[in-house]
Amino acid sequence: MCPRDDVSISGQRASTATSSFGVSRREGHDASAFYERFPVPETSRDDHIALPACRDRLWVGDARCMSDEQVADNSVALVVTSPPYFAGKEYEQAVGEGHVPASYKDYLQMLRDVFDVCSRKLESGGRIAVNVANLGRRPYRSLSSDVIGILQDDLGLLLRGEVIWHKAEGASGNCAWGSFELPSNPVLRDLTERIVIASKGRFDRALSSSDRAARELPSRPTTNADEFMDATVDVWEIPAESATRVGHPAPFPVALPERLIDLYTYEQDLVLDPFMGSGTTAVAAVRTGRHYVGFDTDDGYIELARQRIAEERERGFQGTSPRRWESTSANGQSRLFEDLGEDARRTTSATPVSANGTSSSTEEDSQARSVLEGRKAQEKARRVLEECDFRQIRDKVSFSCGVEVNFSAVDRQGQRWLFDVSGAFSVTQRPGLRRTDTLWKALGKAAVLHSRRDRDPLVLLTTDRPVPNSAGDRALQAVTGTDDPVYAVIEMEDPEDLRLLRALASGENLSG
Repeated sequence: MCPRDDVSISGQRASTATSSFGVSRREGHDASAFYERFPVPETSRDDHIALPACRDRLWVGDARCMSDEQVADNSVALVVTSPPYFAGKEYEQAVGEGHVPASYKDYLQMLRDVFDVCSRKLESGGRIAVNVANLGRRPYRSLSSDVIGILQDDLGLLLRGEVIWHKAEGASGNCAWGSFELPSNPVLRDLTERIVIASKGRFDRALSSSDRAARELPSRPTTNADEFMDATVDVWEIPAESATRVGHPAPFPVALPERLIDLYTYEQDLVLDPFMGSGTTAVAAVRTGRHYVGFDTDDGYIELARQRIAEERERGFQGTSPRRWESTSANGQSRLFEDLGEDARRTTSATPVSANGTSSSTEEDSQARSVLEGRKAQEKARRVLEECDFRQIRDKVSFSCGVEVNFSAVDRQGQRWLFDVSGAFSVTQRPGLRRTDTLWKALGKAAVLHSRRDRDPLVLLTTDRPVPNSAGDRALQAVTGTDDPVYAVIEMEDPEDLRLLRALASGENLSG
């Protein structure tokens, strides 16, 4: 009998080099022999990063003609764009004139020329993310495949992956069925688009974050753990944007470039959109504390983009954290808005919800500010506990039963409380306890703590409760009460919940 080749003499599972692709437990598999069949990618050790020539500017014009005075070579951290498809009456009337391609071949050549210019503007290790929908059904045309060919084969960029953007559930979709319920000619409906991602010259960003900080370059990330986990899978569920609401025939939602910006750039980095359209990328840049530059050939869309940017600033996204809006560029560069004129400097600083439950803004704005600041939910929770006047706040409290909670604190009557933070502020559709895995993890931890002989009341601090009447909501209610595993659930942005938390800090309780 031959010995098993996947078990070591010590009884531990050994690494494999022979199992087929797709089999289970391939964490230790050595696939180097397989990848040696591919051409070795050409990479660069160049780490030069140029200072931006301009920041927070939009131009009416063809991106193929962008100058060094507008966008310096090697100064852009991320290109995010959704190229127009030049479909519709106004485009059809201008086919073959100037910026509007006369054929699909011309369209691809136009994309190649634009992306070629963009690649020169990218710093070493900078990324380009291109959102495209596939075209046609008779026959089907894979625009994403053509874009991959341009980026990888023509321009020599390093392909990093392809994200499927799931826009809708199966009952909807932008097409007919062909032959409904008949096999003669069924047609697939397009519920998804693609985001093709590539990098310039190297797989990592040039310079480590510590080296960047030492040179006074952008170095502060803003994504949190939950957002990072959601963003690093290749299927994103983000609702589509309304063309009527935005005023553009093919807008993409702000959450899409916002996620890409958070994932691939540091705060204060420069983001370029060569097809700016209605300004979605610029809005996302403002919301996340980055700089933007962009082009569009339609002056009407540029004006719309400027209006949306101004509205975004008026909502107060830039005013909550002064550090977000200080330039960290080298060589004594000035503050972000110092030379941008009155429109760029004008802002209304919105007031977050305070612990006494008062607010001058909407709950949606308050959560968006928390996403903007990159503030971890744990940091928010500690501040809330302090504002509610809990005392002796301790971080990361561990128990012999193997469980750890984020905080313990003492109320004014000397009672110790346990606090665990469930989930994070998120631009996805499942923040806080709306995430199934987050909910059941919280309930499991609560059950273990409740089994202890000397137990202190546990309060879950979260960004969002489960959807009302959902299975998660019913499960949470079943274990919440004065004598149950969960004493109370507090939404950190809800005024009523914050009043309850303040009452608990004073020594009151739910039964009283």
